[in-house]
Amino acid sequence: MVTVRGSAESIESRLLAGVLRCPCGGVLGPWGHARRRVIAMPDGLEEFWPRRSRCRSCGRTHVLLPSGLWSRRRYGAAVIMAVLALAAQAAAAGRAVARPWLRVPGGRRQVPASTARSWRSRFALHAAGLREQVMRLLPLASAGEAARPLAPWGAPAGDCLAALEAVTAGLRERPGLAAVSAHEVAAHLSGGLWLAPAMPALEFNASLFHMAVMSPS
Repeated sequence: MVTVRGSAESIESRLLAGVLRCPCGGVLGPWGHARRRVIAMPDGLEEFWPRRSRCRSCGRTHVLLPSGLWSRRRYGAAVIMAVLALAAQAAAAGRAVARPWLRVPGGRRQVPASTARSWRSRFALHAAGLREQVMRLLPLASAGEAARPLAPWGAPAGDCLAALEAVTAGLRERPGLAAVSAHEVAAHLSGGLWLAPAMPALEFNASLFHMAVMSPS
């Protein structure tokens, strides 16, 4: 799986132009589509039809997963990240956990309590390990500058999100990444598996540092 930023039209044009890269460094070409998915995003339900690609060098096939999504989730990554951030803030302040509201036809609704609880539980299991991995990547994100100091939150989940924000801030200083968000960075680092059952191995893959892949223009 390769994560990409931008609209479906932008992804398609870059794929046809031979700009998108496999983790091995080879050029990706068109190879059909994955299944259609309807995802709950902050501004309402959206349908996605991710492109499939095949590497012209190693022959592997990859789903081009939009960086606003995490693998096998019916909610957008921004929604899930909001739930995790609200939980970390609530833990630090010693107050009840809030849940974000989503736009739906006819009004708004909150993320279901059981769904939010499952995300928080899954993240809590891996937060300490993910934080260690993110911290090792922090110097690489700082573009040769000193790594940014972190303000610890006092709990593994909050400290992991603080480390992710520091990596994101470093990447925003790079050309073409000024608008990149923390949930997109989490998608790129984990290959869309940030909230997977098994803790992913994080790395700066080809899609993250290849600016033409990251840029949505």
